[in-house]
Amino acid sequence: MPLYEYTCRKCGHTFEHLTTGGATATATVVACPECASAEVDQVFGLPAQGKVTAGPATNCRGDGPPCGAPWCGRKG
Repeated sequence: MPLYEYTCRKCGHTFEHLTTGGATATATVVACPECASAEVDQVFGLPAQGKVTAGPATNCRGDGPPCGAPWCGRKG
């Protein structure tokens, strides 16, 4: 069940609408919950970014483990 975001052309209200039953966003008639107008535009956004986990620092400045490069003088 996809959740789409819409903006009403008549009153400017932005809202979300859950599309159910296998219908696509373009086939579903969506009305603004504030003014009941069907003059709405679907807002296209980017997918949410997943959780990003950073690994340990891998440099030769002394604030992380040795990088493993042959020229690196740091030992583990």
